[in-house]
Amino acid sequence: MGERFERFEALPEDRRHAVLDAAAEVFGAEDYGRASTADIARRAGISKSLLFFYFRNKRELYLYVLMALTRRVAASVVDDRWYEIDDFFELMRYAATREVETLRIGPRVLGFFVCAFYSRGKEVSAALDTFMADAVPAMMRTYLPHVCWDRFRDDVDPMRVVRMLVWMADGYLHERLRAGGELDMDAMLAEFLVWSELLKRATYREEYL
Repeated sequence: MGERFERFEALPEDRRHAVLDAAAEVFGAEDYGRASTADIARRAGISKSLLFFYFRNKRELYLYVLMALTRRVAASVVDDRWYEIDDFFELMRYAATREVETLRIGPRVLGFFVCAFYSRGKEVSAALDTFMADAVPAMMRTYLPHVCWDRFRDDVDPMRVVRMLVWMADGYLHERLRAGGELDMDAMLAEFLVWSELLKRATYREEYL
Protein backbone atom coordinates (compact mmCIF):
# COMPACT_ATOMS: atom_id res chain seq x y z
CA MET A 1 0.00 0.00 0.00
CA GLY A 2 3.05 2.20 0.31
CA GLU A 3 2.77 5.93 0.83
CA ARG A 4 -1.03 6.01 1.03
CA PHE A 5 -0.97 3.39 3.77
CA GLU A 6 1.59 5.44 5.71
CA ARG A 7 -0.58 8.56 5.37
CA PHE A 8 -3.53 6.77 6.89
CA GLU A 9 -1.45 5.24 9.69
CA ALA A 10 -0.18 8.74 10.54
CA LEU A 11 -3.71 9.99 11.27
CA PRO A 12 -4.82 10.48 14.89
CA GLU A 13 -6.21 7.26 16.37
CA ASP A 14 -9.80 8.54 16.63
CA ARG A 15 -9.89 9.42 12.92
CA ARG A 16 -8.45 6.05 11.91
CA HIS A 17 -10.97 4.25 14.11
CA ALA A 18 -13.82 6.26 12.61
CA VAL A 19 -12.89 5.06 9.11
CA LEU A 20 -12.29 1.47 10.23
CA ASP A 21 -15.56 1.29 12.16
CA ALA A 22 -17.53 2.79 9.28
CA ALA A 23 -15.95 0.38 6.80
CA ALA A 24 -16.55 -2.60 9.10
CA GLU A 25 -20.20 -1.62 9.47
CA VAL A 26 -20.81 -1.22 5.72
CA PHE A 27 -18.79 -4.25 4.60
CA GLY A 28 -20.42 -6.27 7.39
CA ALA A 29 -23.93 -5.38 6.25
CA GLU A 30 -23.48 -5.89 2.51
CA ASP A 31 -21.66 -8.25 0.22
CA TYR A 32 -18.40 -6.75 -1.00
CA GLY A 33 -19.76 -5.92 -4.45
CA ARG A 34 -22.75 -3.97 -3.10
CA ALA A 35 -20.89 -2.16 -0.31
CA SER A 36 -20.71 1.58 -1.01
CA THR A 37 -17.52 3.56 -0.43
CA ALA A 38 -19.63 6.73 -0.47
CA ASP A 39 -21.59 5.30 2.46
CA ILE A 40 -18.36 4.43 4.27
CA ALA A 41 -17.03 7.97 3.80
CA ARG A 42 -20.32 9.50 4.98
CA ARG A 43 -20.40 7.35 8.15
CA ALA A 44 -16.75 8.17 8.84
CA GLY A 45 -17.44 11.90 8.48
CA ILE A 46 -15.07 12.45 5.56
CA SER A 47 -15.40 13.00 1.82
CA LYS A 48 -15.16 10.14 -0.63
CA SER A 49 -12.20 11.87 -2.30
CA LEU A 50 -10.36 11.97 1.02
CA LEU A 51 -11.08 8.27 1.55
CA PHE A 52 -9.43 7.55 -1.80
CA PHE A 53 -6.55 9.81 -0.86
CA TYR A 54 -5.65 7.12 1.66
CA PHE A 55 -6.77 4.05 -0.29
CA ARG A 56 -6.52 3.67 -4.06
CA ASN A 57 -9.74 1.70 -4.40
CA LYS A 58 -12.37 -0.28 -2.51
CA ARG A 59 -10.33 -3.48 -2.65
CA GLU A 60 -7.34 -1.86 -0.96
CA LEU A 61 -9.59 -0.41 1.72
CA TYR A 62 -11.28 -3.77 2.30
CA LEU A 63 -8.02 -5.69 2.69
CA TYR A 64 -6.62 -3.02 4.99
CA VAL A 65 -9.72 -3.26 7.18
CA LEU A 66 -9.39 -7.06 7.27
CA MET A 67 -5.82 -6.86 8.55
CA ALA A 68 -6.47 -3.96 10.93
CA LEU A 69 -9.47 -5.62 12.58
CA THR A 70 -7.57 -8.90 12.84
CA ARG A 71 -4.81 -7.06 14.69
CA ARG A 72 -7.37 -5.30 16.89
CA VAL A 73 -9.01 -8.55 17.98
CA ALA A 74 -5.62 -10.22 18.53
CA ALA A 75 -4.48 -7.29 20.67
CA SER A 76 -7.58 -7.61 22.84
CA VAL A 77 -7.03 -11.35 23.34
CA VAL A 78 -3.26 -11.69 23.70
CA ASP A 79 -2.38 -10.08 27.01
CA ASP A 80 0.11 -10.82 29.80
CA ARG A 81 -2.05 -13.69 31.05
CA TRP A 82 -1.87 -15.29 27.58
CA TYR A 83 1.83 -16.09 27.90
CA GLU A 84 1.35 -17.61 31.35
CA ILE A 85 -0.86 -20.36 29.88
CA ASP A 86 1.12 -23.18 28.27
CA ASP A 87 -1.68 -25.73 27.94
CA PHE A 88 -3.15 -25.65 24.42
CA PHE A 89 -6.78 -26.32 25.33
CA GLU A 90 -6.75 -23.97 28.30
CA LEU A 91 -5.33 -21.32 25.99
CA MET A 92 -8.05 -21.97 23.37
CA ARG A 93 -10.72 -21.60 26.05
CA TYR A 94 -9.12 -18.37 27.22
CA ALA A 95 -8.91 -17.05 23.66
CA ALA A 96 -12.51 -17.96 22.84
CA THR A 97 -13.83 -16.28 25.99
CA ARG A 98 -11.83 -13.12 25.34
CA GLU A 99 -12.89 -13.00 21.69
CA VAL A 100 -16.57 -13.27 22.61
CA GLU A 101 -16.15 -10.40 25.08
CA THR A 102 -14.43 -8.31 22.40
CA LEU A 103 -17.01 -9.05 19.69
CA ARG A 104 -19.90 -8.41 22.06
CA ILE A 105 -18.54 -4.91 22.62
CA GLY A 106 -17.95 -4.37 18.89
CA PRO A 107 -20.71 -6.19 16.98
CA ARG A 108 -19.82 -4.50 13.69
CA VAL A 109 -16.45 -6.30 13.82
CA LEU A 110 -18.23 -9.66 14.07
CA GLY A 111 -20.44 -8.73 11.12
CA PHE A 112 -17.40 -7.85 9.05
CA PHE A 113 -15.62 -11.13 9.75
CA VAL A 114 -18.72 -13.21 9.03
CA CYS A 115 -19.18 -11.46 5.68
CA ALA A 116 -15.47 -11.75 4.91
CA PHE A 117 -15.47 -15.46 5.69
CA TYR A 118 -18.27 -16.09 3.22
CA SER A 119 -17.58 -13.32 0.70
CA ARG A 120 -17.84 -14.18 -2.98
CA GLY A 121 -16.58 -10.86 -4.28
CA LYS A 122 -14.35 -11.64 -7.24
CA GLU A 123 -11.99 -8.76 -6.51
CA VAL A 124 -11.15 -10.01 -3.04
CA SER A 125 -11.87 -13.77 -3.13
CA ALA A 126 -8.30 -14.83 -3.96
CA ALA A 127 -6.83 -12.60 -1.24
CA LEU A 128 -9.38 -13.90 1.28
CA ASP A 129 -8.59 -17.51 0.36
CA THR A 130 -4.90 -16.85 0.97
CA PHE A 131 -5.65 -15.07 4.25
CA MET A 132 -7.80 -17.95 5.51
CA ALA A 133 -5.27 -20.58 4.43
CA ASP A 134 -2.44 -18.76 6.21
CA ALA A 135 -4.42 -17.88 9.35
CA VAL A 136 -3.83 -21.11 11.30
CA PRO A 137 -0.07 -21.48 10.56
CA ALA A 138 0.41 -17.77 11.28
CA MET A 139 -1.44 -18.08 14.59
CA MET A 140 0.70 -21.02 15.65
CA ARG A 141 3.92 -19.22 14.75
CA THR A 142 3.00 -15.91 16.33
CA TYR A 143 0.87 -16.70 19.35
CA LEU A 144 1.52 -20.33 20.34
CA PRO A 145 5.30 -20.84 20.55
CA HIS A 146 5.12 -21.21 24.33
CA VAL A 147 2.56 -24.04 24.26
CA CYS A 148 3.65 -27.46 25.61
CA TRP A 149 2.95 -29.52 22.51
CA ASP A 150 4.33 -32.68 24.11
CA ARG A 151 1.05 -33.11 25.99
CA PHE A 152 -0.45 -34.42 22.76
CA ARG A 153 -0.06 -38.11 22.02
CA ASP A 154 2.69 -39.07 19.57
CA ASP A 155 0.16 -40.01 16.88
CA VAL A 156 -1.57 -36.60 16.98
CA ASP A 157 -0.66 -33.65 14.77
CA PRO A 158 -1.52 -30.47 16.74
CA MET A 159 -2.05 -28.55 13.49
CA ARG A 160 -4.92 -30.88 12.66
CA VAL A 161 -6.46 -30.27 16.07
CA VAL A 162 -6.35 -26.50 15.50
CA ARG A 163 -7.92 -26.93 12.07
CA MET A 164 -10.65 -29.14 13.51
CA LEU A 165 -11.61 -26.38 15.94
CA VAL A 166 -11.72 -23.89 13.05
CA TRP A 167 -13.88 -26.27 10.98
CA MET A 168 -16.27 -26.81 13.88
CA ALA A 169 -16.71 -23.06 14.28
CA ASP A 170 -17.23 -22.77 10.52
CA GLY A 171 -19.88 -25.49 10.63
CA TYR A 172 -21.68 -23.75 13.49
CA LEU A 173 -21.73 -20.47 11.56
CA HIS A 174 -23.01 -22.22 8.42
CA GLU A 175 -25.80 -23.85 10.40
CA ARG A 176 -26.90 -20.61 12.07
CA LEU A 177 -26.74 -18.54 8.90
CA ARG A 178 -28.56 -21.16 6.84
CA ALA A 179 -31.32 -21.22 9.44
CA GLY A 180 -31.59 -17.45 9.22
CA GLY A 181 -31.01 -16.97 12.93
CA GLU A 182 -28.89 -14.37 14.66
CA LEU A 183 -25.50 -15.41 15.91
CA ASP A 184 -25.57 -16.06 19.63
CA MET A 185 -21.97 -15.65 20.73
CA ASP A 186 -22.62 -17.06 24.20
CA ALA A 187 -24.19 -20.19 22.69
CA MET A 188 -21.28 -20.54 20.27
CA LEU A 189 -18.80 -20.18 23.13
CA ALA A 190 -20.61 -22.89 25.09
CA GLU A 191 -20.41 -25.21 22.07
CA PHE A 192 -16.74 -24.40 21.56
CA LEU A 193 -15.93 -25.31 25.15
CA VAL A 194 -17.63 -28.68 24.68
CA TRP A 195 -15.72 -29.33 21.43
CA SER A 196 -12.38 -28.41 22.97
CA GLU A 197 -12.95 -30.72 25.94
CA LEU A 198 -13.89 -33.62 23.65
CA LEU A 199 -10.80 -33.02 21.52
CA LYS A 200 -8.60 -32.80 24.58
CA ARG A 201 -9.79 -36.21 25.77
CA ALA A 202 -9.25 -37.66 22.29
CA THR A 203 -5.76 -36.25 21.68
CA TYR A 204 -3.93 -35.68 24.98
CA ARG A 205 -1.72 -38.12 26.84
CA GLU A 206 -3.59 -39.70 29.71
CA GLU A 207 -1.44 -38.06 32.38
CA TYR A 208 -2.55 -34.60 31.23
CA LEU A 209 -6.28 -35.32 31.29
